[in-house]
Amino acid sequence: MISIPVSDTAHARLVRASRWLCAVAYVVIVAVFASSALGGHFRAQAILKDAVTVQAPVTLDSIDEKRRKGRVSHTYQFRYAFDVDGVPYTGHFATSEDNAAPYLGDARQVTVAYARAEPARFERLDRLQAQQGLGSVLGRLVGALLMLAGLAFLVHLLVTRRLFVRHATPAAAG
Repeated sequence: MISIPVSDTAHARLVRASRWLCAVAYVVIVAVFASSALGGHFRAQAILKDAVTVQAPVTLDSIDEKRRKGRVSHTYQFRYAFDVDGVPYTGHFATSEDNAAPYLGDARQVTVAYARAEPARFERLDRLQAQQGLGSVLGRLVGALLMLAGLAFLVHLLVTRRLFVRHATPAAAG
């Protein structure tokens, strides 16, 4: 790994700057994650409080293949469609190969919930139910934020202990 030797004074400044940058980046990411998680929760609540459920046929759109370090993974892209009072609505979702089996069989349907007052607000019922409970949403959010805190700390350590290192001072001859 590249190491850039710097003076003790410059290293102290870099440590402070890295600490601030990592903290600010962490706070921004926390805000984005929290906004997304809570937005999904409130959206699920709004749809489910006045929900109508329908069975929608599922069709396979495509299978994306990714190769990484000798491993192959597949992501299945699905589409579903339903009508409400003659108005068609279409939704999309993706899932891993392990979770695609229920959508590949003979009875390829998914349960969709939509808001009675605004049918354009819809989502798969299982996804809405997972986002409905505030406790589970907050639990997943806290877990993600703890992992992000560890990652921010690791980045700080890499910058201050591996990338920018204190300049070695020559030993005093005695």
